[in-house]
Amino acid sequence: MRLLVIAPDGFAPLEVLGREAGDVELFVGSDAETLRRDAARADAVLIAPRAGPVLTELWRELGNVRWVHTLAAGVEFLPFDLLRRSEIVVTNGRGLYADALGEFAIAAMLWFAKDLRRLVRSQEGRRWEPFTVERLAGQSVGIIGYGGIGRAVGARAAALGMHVTGVGRRQERIEPTIDDVIPRSDYVVLSTPLTPDTYRLFSRERIARMKPSAVLINVGRGKTVDEAALVGALESRSIRGAALDVFEHEPLPPEHPLWRLDNVLLSPHTADHTSDSHARAMQFFLENLRRFRAGEPLLNVVDKVAQY
Repeated sequence: MRLLVIAPDGFAPLEVLGREAGDVELFVGSDAETLRRDAARADAVLIAPRAGPVLTELWRELGNVRWVHTLAAGVEFLPFDLLRRSEIVVTNGRGLYADALGEFAIAAMLWFAKDLRRLVRSQEGRRWEPFTVERLAGQSVGIIGYGGIGRAVGARAAALGMHVTGVGRRQERIEPTIDDVIPRSDYVVLSTPLTPDTYRLFSRERIARMKPSAVLINVGRGKTVDEAALVGALESRSIRGAALDVFEHEPLPPEHPLWRLDNVLLSPHTADHTSDSHARAMQFFLENLRRFRAGEPLLNVVDKVAQY
């Protein structure tokens, strides 16, 4: 078997792959020109996080490929218009990052409930200024996108005594609409993939339906939110705040207004990047590699029509 690996130089999990892939022949590179010669010989493609666009550049050379796996959970970068016309099976790292993202969402809620920014400022200024904080217990969280990440957020929020409502296409208990959940949530968590259906799902109108005291937390994809409308709501204080791990354009440009707002908690798309996240993703791939070679069903097959 021949495996084309699209990954940056020094990508640590490649050592594990080389050690545990057995007699699989590996072609490794980070750009199309390096990989083009070997692409036609590949049976499968493995894509490291944030290395996906190279696949489109190599598409014409991938005539023998039967399987594409991305270590990331998000697949919005894949050329689904081309993949849908092929017999190629696509799999991803869905679910592997849910626990870390669930923890980040809870950390963001505590950031606002306990006003941790105020504590940091007071400590830096050596000021003793007691104030009143909030409990998360008894507050409500509406989770838009109740897949693996959404359920991880919900389980942790429920453990803290919060009222959890999840909205998701594959969920059994679904609220009538997203718009029912938004106005009664103290925290709104977005954990949806980016697809044509979810682009700017959280629109200006939906932002306007949030409580003035509510906080938006986005651990899904930046383009699911109307970012300009969100900035306006934050600047006018028509909502309490936002905690964002993802953005419409990444890296977030230095001149972006989000940087200067004190009611925003920013994470540079690293809420799921733990010390072992890439290693765990590689181990999951290796299990799928075993299944592929044995002719067994693959895990985490992506719906090429729904695009997640």
